[in-house]
Amino acid sequence: MQRPNFLIFVMDTQRARNMSCYGYRRETTPSIDAFAAEGVIFENHFTPGVWTVPVHASLFTGKYICGHGCDVGHEYLEDDFPTLAEVLNDNGYFTAGICNNGWVEQEQTRIARGFTDYTLVGRAEPIGPYYPFRDPDKRDNGSWKTVGLVKHWLDEHAEKDAPFLLFINCVEPHMKYWPPQPFRSQFLLEGVDEEYARNIPQLQFEGTAGKVVVSPEDWEIVKSLRDGETACLDQRMGIIFDYMQEKGILSNTIVFITSDHGDSTGEHGFHTGHCQMAIWDTMLHTPLIVRGPSFPKGKRVRHLVQTVDIFPTILELAEIEEESAKSNQRLRLMVKKEMQGKSLLSALGDEPIREFAMAEVQKPLEPFAIMKERCPDFDPRVINRQWKCARTLEYKYCWASDLCDELYNIQVDPDEQKNIIGEKPEIASELRKKLEDFLLSIEQRDYGDYLNTNHLKIDKDVLARLKAWGLIRDIIGAKRHS
Repeated sequence: MQRPNFLIFVMDTQRARNMSCYGYRRETTPSIDAFAAEGVIFENHFTPGVWTVPVHASLFTGKYICGHGCDVGHEYLEDDFPTLAEVLNDNGYFTAGICNNGWVEQEQTRIARGFTDYTLVGRAEPIGPYYPFRDPDKRDNGSWKTVGLVKHWLDEHAEKDAPFLLFINCVEPHMKYWPPQPFRSQFLLEGVDEEYARNIPQLQFEGTAGKVVVSPEDWEIVKSLRDGETACLDQRMGIIFDYMQEKGILSNTIVFITSDHGDSTGEHGFHTGHCQMAIWDTMLHTPLIVRGPSFPKGKRVRHLVQTVDIFPTILELAEIEEESAKSNQRLRLMVKKEMQGKSLLSALGDEPIREFAMAEVQKPLEPFAIMKERCPDFDPRVINRQWKCARTLEYKYCWASDLCDELYNIQVDPDEQKNIIGEKPEIASELRKKLEDFLLSIEQRDYGDYLNTNHLKIDKDVLARLKAWGLIRDIIGAKRHS
């Protein structure tokens, strides 16, 4: 029997809330809506973190952030365990990635280690016979060029004997939101001047520091621009799926459409974007749509699922078990002891596969440095905290390292505006105990502080000042990455 291909498509920074297949009032995702009608929509999918690096690391390892140790406090995926690409390589798959996000790469961060064929998409050079738009009004963040690269890759590789894993990341709708035409005109709020919309500041770090203030009215304009970005990527994704259908590839390919995180656009005061300093649902609640063999058509699943579940799902579908790991000692140990996600196939039934979704945010080293560099008077101690949360279908408990814990009744307060921990301390206490029990049950790793200055290009003086206060630690004997 032919084993299935796998396609993981990450819509970078795409929240679930502004997708029409998730009930949004504007038709932002007609291509995805049609695609989802042939598969499964997981209504309550939550990422384990709030930004690119840790969530992609969780996607490729099947581990929570504390399980792989890679986050804003340590911007590097260590080599102590196998990735999805490495496992599939060892079991006869061809693995490739076409990625628009520079954080997800193979050398400086090692997030994408293991892929045999990997392309970081630049924005300038053409890739004939598919070319990016020359018209400045139609230029995008790379998805049009990615369409061409994906088509080219499928032409070259998809008909070979080996099944494949193809990973795609497109950075629409990542800030700064400025969709190409015709999507900008279609979704920009009626009566808003384009030049005015262009000049609304979308500066997440400066916004969090209070240096930039955006009015509620302007946030609505920003959100409409985000809708245009979503619609743009949706159209490009439709081109890829249609091409796969034409070539006869789609019928034996299991497609995962998801996102690494969402963003916050004025819902919580000064918080903007995804600054690695909060743990709101606007950043955690993201799409997950799965279509292909083994998945029913037109099903909506309410059970809680997470990004970490994609890895074990693929292992099950590819029939890769501990016994088939051959001499791969790292894989045998991981399958036996360290797999922290659960197969999505088990979520298709009547019983939930977890009681709560968990997410984490480490001490935010990168915001320390960036905000200190851009806003020299900013005191980073006000964001010097870590977060962990347990999110059920009814409540969300947020543990904070500075004792400022929070509790929200999600059913009556989905925007997390009223902290009710003082009103219902017993619920917070119960969820805190369950969260602790879960943390005790999984393998965790702490590699110490590592700010990826090769990638960030942070000013050395700023780093020295932060290290002087002990906010960033130079740990003696820690691993060093060049």
